[in-house]
Order: sequence, then C-alpha cells, then structure tokens
Amino acid sequence: MLSDLKNKNILVTGASGFIGTHFIEYLLAHQVNVIAYSRQKRTSKHARLQWIQDFTALAQLQLDFVVNLAGESIGEGRWTDVRKQKLIQSRVRTTQQLYQALSQYDLRPQCIVSGSAIGYYGIDPQQKWLNDCDESSVPQAIFMSEMCQQWEAEALRHTEQNTKIMRLGVVFGQGGGILPQMLLPIKIGLIGRIGSGRQPMTWVHVDDVIQAILFLFQSQSTHTVYNVVAPDHIDQMQFVRVAAKILKRKPFLPLPSIVMRMLMGEQAQLVLNGQYVQPKALLAEGFDFQYTDLQSALRQIIQHSTN
Repeated sequence: MLSDLKNKNILVTGASGFIGTHFIEYLLAHQVNVIAYSRQKRTSKHARLQWIQDFTALAQLQLDFVVNLAGESIGEGRWTDVRKQKLIQSRVRTTQQLYQALSQYDLRPQCIVSGSAIGYYGIDPQQKWLNDCDESSVPQAIFMSEMCQQWEAEALRHTEQNTKIMRLGVVFGQGGGILPQMLLPIKIGLIGRIGSGRQPMTWVHVDDVIQAILFLFQSQSTHTVYNVVAPDHIDQMQFVRVAAKILKRKPFLPLPSIVMRMLMGEQAQLVLNGQYVQPKALLAEGFDFQYTDLQSALRQIIQHSTN
C-alpha cells in the first residue's frame, strides 16, 4: 500500500494533534505529500509538508486521500455546557466545512477516513458499562454518544464521497496522548484502583491506528463504520497491574468513585465507565493488529520512551 501512496497527496485535519502528528511523521518518512490542516498557524521547511489554516487553500490542490481528525481534546477542561458545545462544534463544524470545500472545488479523493470514538456506544445506566459492543451496537442518550453521533452523521451525510468512519478507543503511543497522565500515579507508586477497577479499558496502539487508516484507504468493502481498537479485553485494574509490573512499581491507594465525580463532574465518565468493544469489521476484512495485548503495547511504548 505504501508504494502506491508514494508522491500521493493526503489531507490531514487535526494535524497538530497526537494521532495527526504520528500519522504525518509516518507519511513523510515514506515520501507521501501531506497537506496539514490546523487552526493554529504553522510552517514547515519539509518539501512534502504544507500547512493550511483555511480550506480555501484546497482550490489549488489535488487530493488522493483525506483523514479527518479535527476536534478539541475531550479530556481537557471540565464539561460545562459551554465546553460541551465547543467539543461538538470543533468536530461537526470542521467536518461540515471540509466536505463543503471538497464539493465546492470538485475534489473526489479515493477515500476519506473520518474520526469518531467508541464513546458512540455510551454506557448502560444500570451496569455503568457495556459489554461486547461491535459496529452494529446502538448508541445511548449521554453526551459522549450524542457528540459522536452528530460527528459521524455530518461525515456520512455526504454520500457522494467514499467515507469510512473509525471509532477509536484510547490511543496509546510515545510523545503525548493520554497515556503519560495514566502512568504518572503508577510511576510514583500512588494510585492503583480507581472506583471499582472493573470498568473497561478499551485501547489501541497508535501504530495500529496508522496501519488501520492505510488499510481503510484500500478497502473495497461497502462497510462504512469500523471500531479501531485492540482485540483485547481488560479492565482498569488489569491496566494498573500490567503497567506497574513493567514500571516496577507497587501503587497501593484506591481512588473512590465519589472523589473522581467531585473532581471531574460528568467528565468522570471517561474514567469510571466505558465499553468493551471489538474490532469486528476490521478483523472480518483481514486486518492484522501488531499489538493485540496490553503488555506488549505498554512495554514497547515505555521502553522506547526511556531509551
């Protein structure tokens, strides 16, 4: 696939984010031309990287593929009503503007991979989490689910474009993302179990995210929605045990659910609730994950970070 992408033009929105940064570095290393969209003004001396702040710049360009990752970080800032609207609009509005520009300039990329999250599936109000979700599972009436529903609907509304939706789990990798925050209390030997510790931890290595995007570029399937998550089935306490073993630490203090809710309000759902999700569609189409278990993924990331 990469040989087919050499000298192709790929537009990446949300290019300055964690996944976008990793994806662009990978593309540039393999001689792919990148048009990187960011709301912040950026420049690059790399011959194959062009930063844009406005989709009007697409009028002079040819696009072969698009990866739509735009959206403010869900974990930064308390979920006030104003914050919720910003989170929704940063995704829905940018997606809307992207497709409007593609239509206006008559651009027909071979494939558009548009982001979403497994938060689409919501939580079970009675059990605090959902089991065995796949791409056919229904959403719930909570904020994360409603945000993802709106985000996906905007992308899939444009039926003239070949759009694939990727619902991401928690993405682990070097150089950023949420993992450093998750590892810090373990590194200092402090916090272990959070709440019951039985809440699902559905994750994916950033390297597998990159390969999944490339896989979807060439997919001939009529399927439109894909869970991009490792085929693993662990909970929060299992994550702590694996990370503590690799880090050679012994975290001992539990953090009660009530404390998390006092600190984070509704946003505590990100830590206390969750979904067990399987990448059913990807596996059915023959995608091979490089990191199928948490221990191999964390060991690679932690060891690479300390070298």
